[in-house]
Parts: sequence; C-alpha cells; structure tokens
Amino acid sequence: MPAPTAPEDRRIRPDDRRRGGLSARDIRVQANGTMLVQRVDVDVEPGEFCAIIGASGAGKSTLLRVLAGVNAPSAGEVTVDGEIVALSTDAVGYVPTGDLVHPQLTVREAFRYAAALRAHDVSEDERLRRVESVLDELHMTHRGDAQVRSLSDGERRRVACGAELVGDPSVVILDEPTSGLDPGLERRMMVLLRELADRGRAVLISTHATGSLRQCDRIIVMASGGRVAFVGSHDETLAHFGAETIDEVYELAERSEAGVPPVAVPVGDGVAAQTSTATAKRQGLPPMTSQIMTLASRYALCLRRDARSLGLLIGQAPVIGIAIGLTVPGGVLSDPIFGAFYGVLLSFMIVIGAVWLGLIAACREIARERSSLLREAAVGVRLDAYILSKCAVILPLVAFQSLLLLIPVIILQPPNGALTQYAGVLAVTIVAAWGAVVIGLLISVLVQSAGQATTILPLVVIPQLLLAGALIPPSQMIPPVKALSDITLARWALGGIGNSLQLGPAISSDLASVTGLAGSFFNQGILQPMMMIGLLSLVLLVFTVIILDRRVGNAIYDEYDLIDDGPGPGPSAARAASPVTG
Repeated sequence: MPAPTAPEDRRIRPDDRRRGGLSARDIRVQANGTMLVQRVDVDVEPGEFCAIIGASGAGKSTLLRVLAGVNAPSAGEVTVDGEIVALSTDAVGYVPTGDLVHPQLTVREAFRYAAALRAHDVSEDERLRRVESVLDELHMTHRGDAQVRSLSDGERRRVACGAELVGDPSVVILDEPTSGLDPGLERRMMVLLRELADRGRAVLISTHATGSLRQCDRIIVMASGGRVAFVGSHDETLAHFGAETIDEVYELAERSEAGVPPVAVPVGDGVAAQTSTATAKRQGLPPMTSQIMTLASRYALCLRRDARSLGLLIGQAPVIGIAIGLTVPGGVLSDPIFGAFYGVLLSFMIVIGAVWLGLIAACREIARERSSLLREAAVGVRLDAYILSKCAVILPLVAFQSLLLLIPVIILQPPNGALTQYAGVLAVTIVAAWGAVVIGLLISVLVQSAGQATTILPLVVIPQLLLAGALIPPSQMIPPVKALSDITLARWALGGIGNSLQLGPAISSDLASVTGLAGSFFNQGILQPMMMIGLLSLVLLVFTVIILDRRVGNAIYDEYDLIDDGPGPGPSAARAASPVTG
C-alpha cells in the first residue's frame, strides 16, 4: 500500500475535478418530540475527506442518513452538486453498516450488477470499464473472482463501497467503515478513502477509530443531543479542546455546553409530504424490462449458488408427493364406493402441498433483502420491477416443484380413467402454487425479517385448510364464511383438481347426504378455477407492490417528525420530490 499523500500535496488534477460536492444547511432531525440533530451545517467539497466523530448516540449515523438522502430531515436542506439530494441520490454513494452486497456473488459480478442498476444510461463497454477501474481503485483486482462471502471484513467493506463507486458518484458517504477492523486494516481503509478523495470525490465518514484521523482534511465533532461541538483539522481539533489525543476529545466535547439541552420544535402535519413526484422529475430511469432482467439474473445466480437452500426447496416436493400418495389406500380412485370420498381428500392434500411449496419459496425473499432494497430503491430501482423479477425466477421454480410433487402421486394413485386426467391436475396445481407465491411475497413485504415470515406461515396455511371446502363443504358454511371461501385460493384449486379427476359425477347422493359434499362443486371445469386463481393473484400482486412502495416510503420519510418552518422549500419540498417509486 503506497504511503498517504501529505496534506499540502492533496491537489485535484483538472481532469479529475468533479461536481460541486455536498452542502447541508440548518439540518434538524426530530423523532417523537426528541431532537436528534440540532441545526447542523455541513460542506464537503470535491477532493475533501471529512470525518464525523462523537460519542455513541450523538447522532452521527442519523445525520449521515439524512445527508445521503436515505431519510428526510425534519427541517433544513441537503443539496448535492446544487440539486436537492432527494432528486440526485444517484450522485451519492452511501455505504451503511452491515452487508448490502449479495454474498453469493463474486466481487466482479456484484460490481457488474450494481453498474447495470446505477449506470444504466452508459454503454455496456463503459460499465465494464468502470467495474475494472473500481476494482483497481480499491486494490481488489486480485480478488475480483472471489465470492463475497469468502472475503475478510475489510474486503467486504471495500466491496460495499465499490458497489456505489461504479455509479460514479461525486459524493461518497460511509457509516463506520472501519468498525470491527484491527488497527492495520483500519489504517489501510482510511488511506484508501484518502485516495478516493484525492481523485476528486467528496468523502464523508463517521468513525470511532481515531488512529488515522490525520488522513482527514476536517473533523466534525458531535456531542450529545446532535449538536456540533467543533469543526476543524486534526491539529485544530486538539488545540480547541486542549487535548493531547483525539480520544480525549470525546469526553471534552460532552462537557462543552453540557448545560444546553436539545429543544424540541413544534411538529408540522406533513400530510402533503407523502406524495411522491420523483417519477416525473428524475431523468433517465431505465426501462422496466431492463431492470427486471438485471434483477432476475442476479437473483437466479444467487439462488443457484446457494445449493443447500435450493436443494431443500426442490427436494421437499417429491417427499411431499410420496407422503400424499401413501396416505390414502392404493388405487382408491377406482373404488366405486369410496373412490370419490378419497379422491376429494387426495385433491385436498395436493392443493395444500402446492400452497406450501409456493409460500415457502417466496415468503422470505424480500424480507431478507430489505436493507439492500431500500438502498437500491433510492438510486432508481423500480419496486414493481423488483417484485416481477422475483416472480420471474420463483414461478418457474415452483412449476418444476409442482411436477415433482405430482409424479409420485401419479405413480401411487393412478386415476379412474385416462392418465391424461393428471394433465389438468398439473395445470391447476401449478397455478395454485403460483398464487401461493404471490401470497408469500406479500407476507415477505409485511414482515421485518425472514424469521418473522416463517412464523406467520401457519396463519396463512390454516385458513386455506379450513376454507378449501374439503374439511367443511361450502354448502355447510354460514354465509360470511362461504363468502371468504369464495375468495380463497385453495377453494378454487380444489374444485379444479377435483374436476380433472372427474369427482363430480362420482359423488353419489348417499355420499353427499352424509358428508355434505356436492358434485356441482367439481363441475365448473378447470378453466374457471384457474382464471379465478389468476384474478386473485393479480389483485394480490398489485396490492403487494402498493404495500412495498408504502413501506419503502415510510422507511425514508416517516421516520422523523416534520418541523414546519413556514413557507419555502424546506423538507416538505424534498419529501414531495422523493424517489420512492420508479
């Protein structure tokens, strides 16, 4: 690693000079009446490397999220290159704590997908050039073909930074980039960030590591209550606080103006701030089909690389099929007395198997990517394209699972008639599994984590069991419950599969009088049930996109109070210009 450049030699070459940098004025952040950041002004010019330090809880991460456009401030204005940050988040490279890069990808693949999403308006050759340039800039060329999950913590931080750099941002903001690194790796990371600034970028970080702060041009010292205690160079900071080391500054900053409590400000209603008009204002968003292809390609590659999870997903389908085939007496569909009764039970078990396969394949897929989705939505990823990219991969997968589910059933339970009856069963089973995928995606949008998604599954599966019409025939349901059954996926799937197996004519009057099952329930063909499942799935899919858009919007704009400073642009304008949707 080359030695860091001396401060007096840190000059930007004319061809490296970038745009106007980051500027923030009178930034205030208030949550539930508590002031988190108080009237902060920040300027980071191209070629500058600045660090924010301060005790835990001083508001460093909160301030960085606001400066990066991840959250809107309660009051004040942030601009990047002279534009409101909400309309130019693609000019900001923001690297929060945690892993946002998919661990199954190689470093080069991660950069290529990031470039396709962030630099869609440049040619493929230019994107590939940027990828190789960033690899070189981060000293990661020799690790370009290594999977991210095999990297050290320091290398992963560099990869997260590189995923932003391929978009060629003028401002780079990093939250605790050296957290958890040993002193040697911490110094290497700080030297690397110094190099990024020397190439013309405005670089701003928060950090608790003080050993390499001389790399920074300016240090912003924050104290409790979100106030800025001092801004200056390393030596100026020590002189101002009368400290010998930066570590001493933390305590001395808390003592300065310790008697000044944070003052809460009356909250505005902020109702008008919820409408997003960024779609009309942001320029050059990629076409929807392009994003779907990019996101689906990345998702499919990650799924294929996670061989254990993929194997469990695929392997459970024939196991369930074998269990279904062995549960009822062999060849019972041909029994003139009990064939129809057991046929209903067999159809019911196939429906539940299909519903389970669809739910478990989709219910965790959005929740586990929530952090990376929030970041990618800020740089222009369309939420509808994101949802459809999941469908583009999961739907073929569950169709294959449905086939594997039915093969053992066909072998163990041959139909009472032509084998082609199971062609209709397969078609309805696939459509039912697809409908369950949509329900699973909705669950994944509603929960906060993948663990919560699996916990909620019984609340979704049990109503499908009860309202399908096999345990309690629809004719025996009270009107409100029957109405719910009519909009339940399993009810229509059961009818379609039963029709394919010709169960309607096989239900005798004696069987109907004893069980309540009606042959008419299975006499609607397979086209009508499939169309009803498709209609229900389409409605749920649209609802899923709407809920996801709302949740992303809430994560950005509803976290903090809106302080009404009277007429003028302020935060309301910034919020109304939010790039929440594509």
